[in-house]
Amino acid sequence: MITKQISVSEFKARCTEEIRAVEKGDIVIELTRHGKKVAVVKSPEAAASTPDMGSWIGSGKGTVAFGASYNPDAPAWDSTDWES
Repeated sequence: MITKQISVSEFKARCTEEIRAVEKGDIVIELTRHGKKVAVVKSPEAAASTPDMGSWIGSGKGTVAFGASYNPDAPAWDSTDWES
């Protein structure tokens, strides 16, 4: 799928043809104002396939292994690491 960036004013002038291209599933349109992205226009199918934040939260659970000497109650740094 192709992502196309166009300005809001350009989109306004060619809205119908741009929406038709999105409906076909050919493109995703990023609308910009003064070079900054302000909106994204995509088909419902493309929007449904985009992972949301909830799908990756907690996905790393159980993937970290601590060494045998790890003590979660110990200070995060040694006092000798800092200058007096």
